[in-house]
Amino acid sequence: RKRWVELKHGRVAQLAILGYLVAEISRFPGELAFGLKFADIPNGVKAIDAVPAVGWAQIFLAVGLVEANGTFGDFEQGELNLPSEVLERRKLCELQHGRIAMLGFAELVRHDLYDGGDKLLQGLPFLY
Repeated sequence: RKRWVELKHGRVAQLAILGYLVAEISRFPGELAFGLKFADIPNGVKAIDAVPAVGWAQIFLAVGLVEANGTFGDFEQGELNLPSEVLERRKLCELQHGRIAMLGFAELVRHDLYDGGDKLLQGLPFLY
């Protein structure tokens, strides 16, 4: 059970890092709420205060539904048919990548809270 929870947290951390970096580079068009455009939402930890309470309620409801049901679908079709040693190696790699992502996300949050920079990747003008 603990290994499964670690794997799930690693996957969430990988998605969090991806979302963190994508928000630095591009934004959705349109509005998040009435009168609040996606472009007006700050990056990183500052976005927590900018999202309306109804938006957070929707997020928690969606996550709760996924947690209660387990998944959004039946994914038996995508099972890997690999030799056991290859499958074990890939599982270990996924677990290690998740651990690195958890550390990386913690560093991104630390950067936001203590360095105070408005841009994550400073010194790389071609990204902005």
